[in-house]
Amino acid sequence: MARIIRLDLPNSFYHVLSRGNERRKIFYDTRDCRKFLEILGKTIERFKIEIHAYVLMPNHYHLLLRTKDANLSKTIQWLNVSYTVWFNRKHNRIGHLFQGRFKSFIVENDKYFITLCLYAHGNPFRAGIVKDLPDYKWSSYPGYLDKSKREGWLATNMLLSVYGNNTRRLEKAHAAYLGQGTKIFGDLHKGVCFGTKEFAKTCMEELREIKLSGTQEIKTLLRMRSIDEIASEILVALGEDDPNAVFASKKKKRKINRDITIYLLNNLGVFTNKRIGELFGVGYSAVSEAARRGKELSQDNREIRKRVSNITIDI
Repeated sequence: MARIIRLDLPNSFYHVLSRGNERRKIFYDTRDCRKFLEILGKTIERFKIEIHAYVLMPNHYHLLLRTKDANLSKTIQWLNVSYTVWFNRKHNRIGHLFQGRFKSFIVENDKYFITLCLYAHGNPFRAGIVKDLPDYKWSSYPGYLDKSKREGWLATNMLLSVYGNNTRRLEKAHAAYLGQGTKIFGDLHKGVCFGTKEFAKTCMEELREIKLSGTQEIKTLLRMRSIDEIASEILVALGEDDPNAVFASKKKKRKINRDITIYLLNNLGVFTNKRIGELFGVGYSAVSEAARRGKELSQDNREIRKRVSNITIDI
């Protein structure tokens, strides 16, 4: 039930990847891409980050960024939620747009970071969307070659300075990395950090410390929320329009959602069976039975398993 543990550090380089829910499209048209970049610009100003490279693909995006404060999680959460609200309103839809929590790994230094900037820019070519990288409009790469195509907030100095501010040299570097395939990810360790083995060792030591103190912190945060709020949130995610009607319902469909909700609440390790039972109008022993049934449903049914996984991440 625990959330993904991140190294959220100040003055650090990161590669961020966020995919559409079930790998569905998050950008339908030009207006969607433009709006995302507009919101990204506001995110930069609000959270004081630097964007050195970006690539918007139909069903996911890549960001190469540098933080000033230890606020990566808050930054990307604000970006994704802001875009989701706009996207859902525009396309007349509801529900999650992105697949769980975003993925990220910390990058050791500017040397490795620049390598990833070059690699990220190559995504449209590797996906077969374009034959020439400068032709892909929704990447920061055209802006590196032509100032008139550059977003005002794009931080280009670091990458350009490596190539003497010479765009021809930059183009040759990109061409070289296009031929490397995924070999550069030999420097990606545990899916958490990108750099040397020594850097990876330091990262893993810090992660262990965060994990040891994180469980109690997560439980403390959950205790600050009411059981009614968390249960309602789970039920809505399971497709219930009226969560309050489920708490005492005997209908089969609602009973399934009730059992899954009881299972998730029980698995949090925050609320007692007595308190869970009071919410659903059942006895102490009935909570254990419902939790067992909910667990079995979550394991045996592929669709339910996927939905429960997403709910677990979002609680």
